[in-house]
Amino acid sequence: MKEIPRYRSMNFPVYSGMLNRFEDSDEIRNYYRQGGLNGLEVILAGESDQGKILPDMVNGVHLFFHIFWMDYWLGNYERLDREFDSREQWIDYYGGEDREAYLDFLRKDLAYAEEIGAKYVVFHVSEVTLRESFTYDYRYPDWKVIDTALEVINSVMTEKQYSFDFLVENLWWSGLNLKNPGLTRRMIQGMDFPNKGIMLDLGHYMNTNSRLKTAEDAVAYLHRMIDKHEKAGFPITDWIKGIHLQMSLGGDYIRKQRREWKKDPMDFDSVSFYELYRIAYEHANRIDLHQPFLGQGVRELIERIDPKYVTFEFNQRSKEEYESFIIDQGRLLGYI
Repeated sequence: MKEIPRYRSMNFPVYSGMLNRFEDSDEIRNYYRQGGLNGLEVILAGESDQGKILPDMVNGVHLFFHIFWMDYWLGNYERLDREFDSREQWIDYYGGEDREAYLDFLRKDLAYAEEIGAKYVVFHVSEVTLRESFTYDYRYPDWKVIDTALEVINSVMTEKQYSFDFLVENLWWSGLNLKNPGLTRRMIQGMDFPNKGIMLDLGHYMNTNSRLKTAEDAVAYLHRMIDKHEKAGFPITDWIKGIHLQMSLGGDYIRKQRREWKKDPMDFDSVSFYELYRIAYEHANRIDLHQPFLGQGVRELIERIDPKYVTFEFNQRSKEEYESFIIDQGRLLGYI
């Protein structure tokens, strides 16, 4: 058996709904330690941490992101005018009209990560508009999203030398989805700094195959992805420095939704932007289930990947349910 990963975290959105579940820092520490974890991967939500998140608790920081940003970055403002209810609305949504407004959000999170002593940060490399999330008909191909994301990443990461690892995360939409080893190589080689790698979200990769039924199916599918990269001459485990550990077997919903869409598609123009945002958020959550990854071969898969960072990233419907999830997952992996 390989040694357990050095940094073992629980995902933790820093907003009042999550923070209010805990009395203080000690209660948060005791909570994640039950699963054999030793820290948090936080994502900032623009709210105070109430003094409950201390530097010794933070292993990683998930950076700010928009699920659709390409039209903004590329200056396709007419398309944004169609996606949003008005130009004023999308200017407010993105925080301005130029690229610097977008980069400033990232700079703020990077500064926080540096100040608090995070060991790594995570950045989504993906693009999907609210409409595309239902139609699966993407305007921008994977390579274009990757190349444009590299512009963003290199813009901020070459401004100064950071101490943490910068990890890019896969999603199932257009962008870094790990289905093409050549594009995975393109992503890694395109980052112009040394402290780089991949944060493999196991559930997100499962979402690229709607035929998976069991945890064992998912294990086999992930092994095939690793094998495919190795055969292509790009051993991906050399670059996977971290994993988001979750299971997502939402294939039944995906297939049902696509069948029903062909018969009765939504009239997007009849729905306001923020109402569509709410519907799309619920839709995404029915695809991306964020359940514990428990089953035959899970531990062996994680040992093959041999990540430095592991983050348990589960749905958080209640404090008590999440507690049982991290204990069950930690026990299966030998962390407790």
